[in-house]
Amino acid sequence: MPLSWQPLTRNSQPVTVNKEQRTKNQERSTLNLDPTKFLMSDTFPILDLKGSHFDIGFTHGQRLSKAIKSNLALYEDMVRGMTGMDLGKALKRSRPYRDVLQEHTPHLLEEMEGIGRGADVTLDEVVFLNARTELMSVRDPAAVGECTAMGLTGERTVGGHPLLAQNWDWHHRVINGTALFRVSPPGRPTCLLLAEAGQVGKIGINDNGLGVLLNILFCGKVRIGLPVHVLLRCVLEMTDVANALSFLQGAPRASSSHFLVGDAPGNIMGLELTPETIGRILPVRGAVVHTNHFCDPSLKDGDEGPTLFPDSIPRFDRADGYLKAREKWDMNGLRGMFVNHEEGPASICRHLDPHAPEHMQIVTVASVFLRLSERAMDVSCGRPCRNAYQRIALQAAT
Repeated sequence: MPLSWQPLTRNSQPVTVNKEQRTKNQERSTLNLDPTKFLMSDTFPILDLKGSHFDIGFTHGQRLSKAIKSNLALYEDMVRGMTGMDLGKALKRSRPYRDVLQEHTPHLLEEMEGIGRGADVTLDEVVFLNARTELMSVRDPAAVGECTAMGLTGERTVGGHPLLAQNWDWHHRVINGTALFRVSPPGRPTCLLLAEAGQVGKIGINDNGLGVLLNILFCGKVRIGLPVHVLLRCVLEMTDVANALSFLQGAPRASSSHFLVGDAPGNIMGLELTPETIGRILPVRGAVVHTNHFCDPSLKDGDEGPTLFPDSIPRFDRADGYLKAREKWDMNGLRGMFVNHEEGPASICRHLDPHAPEHMQIVTVASVFLRLSERAMDVSCGRPCRNAYQRIALQAAT
């Protein structure tokens, strides 16, 4: 039985990091460039989480303790490689986010507390995992690309139903630290998430038929606010695209990103977030395509994407051109876009680059289709060119 949650105060003391355990995690996560040995299995684990937010977090942490510690070891390596910060400094920089979480999303801070208790890690470490995007905002000059996303309104699909889809490209070690979560909190929509162990949010869909995808963006501005992965979870507490936009406009946004949101009635919109403003990308001929650079003309002056992600514009052009080749699409046809290998290894379906440093060994971790009308997700565990999609329903079979 989980311990009851106690509200945090500004004077809560962090627990000392277990360096011996961290060293063991790093040793288990050494680089292996053999692409046939990335996965422990061909599916992500699925967790059904119910009860209070603390209980949801506690079960999450308890079930995925090993994966959470592995992710901590990964991000310690990545933060050091990208920013030069050691873990102690990164944890210290993550602590101010706790105050913002306590003020604006106390239920999700409660969930993070549960994750920490269940996994036997500190709250600072859980907040660090949820704010890792903001803490890694200082990047190498030649950073590699991340994700390719698209959304279609019903007028562009064979069945007449809206669809969101993306390839999530990230460090290959995170494949074994990722899971699917069915989360049923009290008084809030049930949601189905694909997220990293230890995080409260990422790609997903809720029982209102609202879905959200993510592309990271950079404009050189980061502040203490709600981290990207927390905002993603908050979006899945909304009813529709208009409700999600209204929430994001009022939220204290910590950094930049693109949220591609869509709902079952067929509304789709790209939202380019910065700490200061939100750009809107409306469908053109029923489609929205996005990679890792700003598309809103008013935000292009401060865009660091084309420099940090030199593959972003070519990926965008390939995806956009692919969608323009046909008026209406079915699932099989769209999957062809997400296994595209042109200009690899930094292709839409991304493979490892053996010449990149270890902390930037990026691969397609998952390919995801959100079926908004059906409240279901099709997901491949690893690259879709070699791994089949699995249909996951928002509501577990009884």
